[in-house]
Amino acid sequence: MPSEARPTAAIELVDVVRDFGSTRVLHGVDLEVSRGAITVLLGPSGAGKTVTINHIVGLLRPSKGAVFVDGQDLARLSEEELNRVRQRMGVVLQGSLPFTCGLFYSINVYENVAYPLRQRTRLPEQQIAETTMAHLQMVGLADRATAMPDQLSAGMCKRVAIARALALEAEIVIIDDFDSGIDGVRLALLCDLLADEQRRTGATFLVTTHDMSSARRLAEHVAVIHEGRIVASGEAGSVFDSQEPLVRQLLTGGVSGPLQLRNV
Repeated sequence: MPSEARPTAAIELVDVVRDFGSTRVLHGVDLEVSRGAITVLLGPSGAGKTVTINHIVGLLRPSKGAVFVDGQDLARLSEEELNRVRQRMGVVLQGSLPFTCGLFYSINVYENVAYPLRQRTRLPEQQIAETTMAHLQMVGLADRATAMPDQLSAGMCKRVAIARALALEAEIVIIDDFDSGIDGVRLALLCDLLADEQRRTGATFLVTTHDMSSARRLAEHVAVIHEGRIVASGEAGSVFDSQEPLVRQLLTGGVSGPLQLRNV
């Protein structure tokens, strides 16, 4: 097992295998997320994107291989040390009711965004209020601050969770299933918002999606995952120019290729 990660990587997975019983979901995933840039993990539904993210935030441990965050092997950390790593992250999880995107369904939209600011910072309440409302304004939901999450659409919940993740100005921002439930226009606007925030803060962003237009708009680096394997990775331009059949099919939306109804 590797003992250290590459210094250019904020996040690195090395030969990560994950088995659930007799089913292998990740097959030796190697993934490098460059520090201070936007990396997009691109792939069809069921490709292994969320399982990969769950390893990075320490919700799962690999059956084999290693996961490094800021050079630390997560498997070697105590729960307290792992929590300190998580506190440097702003995370939007994939999920279903009652925990869609990791929101708390017992408190309103405003309190969902304010909660981690109260937990992780020493900001005065007035500054928390200003930061919370500013980020809800960014995602177009300032007028829904008093709404409960179950009064929102799935796409609105995703936008609230993005506001919460960005409000922390964390060193690492992870957004899983970025495009789910969000229409094309708002998706493009959110891409521009994320890119602006990354440039402003210099944070490391890792975004998963199966939407090619989002990947093209956001990515500086791209990794393509299919059936639990990384099939292409590198600078965005070189990956998008790749002749790898899955990448070409995702790019063109073609019906000929490895993706068929039985495996999407």
